[in-house]
Amino acid sequence: MSSTVAATPDAGDRRRADKLLREQQQLIHVRTDRLFASLMVIQWIAGIMAALWISPRTWSGAMSETHVHVWAAILLGGVITALPVLLAWKQPGRVVTRHIIAISQMLTSALLIHLTGGRIETHFHIFGSLAFLACYRDWRVLCTATVVVAAEHGLRGWLWPESVYGVIGGAPLRLIEHAGWVVFEDIFLIVTIRQSLADMSRNACNQAQLELTNSRIEAEVNRRTEELRESMEQTARASRQLVHANKALEEQNKELDQFTYIASHDLQEPVRKLVSFSRLLEQDIDGDLNEDAQRDLQFIVDAAKRMRSLVQALLELSRVGRSAMKQEPVDLEQCVDDALDSLELRINETGAVITRDEFPTVIGDRTMLTQLYQNLVSNALKFTDEASPTIEISVTQNDDHWVLGVRDNGIGMKPEYAERIFQPFQRLHNRGEYEGTGIGLSICKKTVQRHAGEIWVESEPGQGAHFRFSLPIAEPQIEPKAPTESIETEPVELAMC
Repeated sequence: MSSTVAATPDAGDRRRADKLLREQQQLIHVRTDRLFASLMVIQWIAGIMAALWISPRTWSGAMSETHVHVWAAILLGGVITALPVLLAWKQPGRVVTRHIIAISQMLTSALLIHLTGGRIETHFHIFGSLAFLACYRDWRVLCTATVVVAAEHGLRGWLWPESVYGVIGGAPLRLIEHAGWVVFEDIFLIVTIRQSLADMSRNACNQAQLELTNSRIEAEVNRRTEELRESMEQTARASRQLVHANKALEEQNKELDQFTYIASHDLQEPVRKLVSFSRLLEQDIDGDLNEDAQRDLQFIVDAAKRMRSLVQALLELSRVGRSAMKQEPVDLEQCVDDALDSLELRINETGAVITRDEFPTVIGDRTMLTQLYQNLVSNALKFTDEASPTIEISVTQNDDHWVLGVRDNGIGMKPEYAERIFQPFQRLHNRGEYEGTGIGLSICKKTVQRHAGEIWVESEPGQGAHFRFSLPIAEPQIEPKAPTESIETEPVELAMC
């Protein structure tokens, strides 16, 4: 089966090569027929002119008339020329046409030899005619011409040798000599024709292989083009679906943020009343309740306070995602200073040792970046053991962004919790161990994302935690900063972790 499949392309190449060779030979035959049509007309005219020049008239005493050679050149030459010229223009390329041309060409040579009285120079017209006939690349044409020459020379040399050889006797020997030279030229021309046909056959094979290769390449290009077109269409469809999905997701996120904001905002008032009236109830019945009732009332008050803290944290998280963010140069030195000032009391209570690098200026929202540092430093102060906290606030430059970090020597965490801690309300410890709502790191993540950055943590249990985030490097500002008047603003309450 495999051998048959492998042989099929070779057979196809061979058939195509044979067809190309035949087409090329046919083209050569047609062109050569047209060439001989013109050549034979020229030869006819030349024969007439030769007859007029050599022996225009014949004399009988004082009377003269046109020589018979002139009439032979005109009439006999016209008969010899007419049929091949007609076939060359009406039926070029046919086998019969080129054989008739070969016969007529040899007869024309015989006529010219006769008109010149058998001069040896005119016999070279035969050799030239054979060379021209070799242009057909058909050795059979040469055979036809050779037979005609031999028959014509033999017959006319026997009947009228003077018109062929210019002498009265010795015709048989001269026939053998002339035929030998003609055969010698035929052998040389046939060898040349075979070599030429071999070259044409190789060229046809090469062209057939080239056409096959081109067709395969074209088919492969078409296939690849079709695959590319389908891939582009699929990519376009996927892109459109992704755009629609992103729009839908954005709408859902907006609706979710709106719902979160509304829900947390509307819950503040009932929670505030619950806390207030719980305190009033505690004051009104102070001392009138037994120990169990007082403990239950305290549970109610504590739960109401925790709910108020959660609602406020949820509202703050919603505001981070919904609020308009400023895009202005922000000196991170000032953000770190403000964050540490807000945590000054807690820092003094814990005896924390804080080291810091020199910070750059970035593009963003100063309030949000201050809250980011405040939450991270607050975490570092909170999740620590009995030892004094050591906090390192660092910055490094990496290609086109800054990598900033807050490292502590606290309790650390397992690496598998590195993603979970950035989700809302996710706590790794109960409220009895460490206070907080579990919303601070979610606010940090949303803040960094809105500044086109990323945030992550590197930590091991008992080895502290290193919170790191990236911010784009600010483009250099060439315009001078305009002086601004100091504006008193109300203090902003920042959500703590």
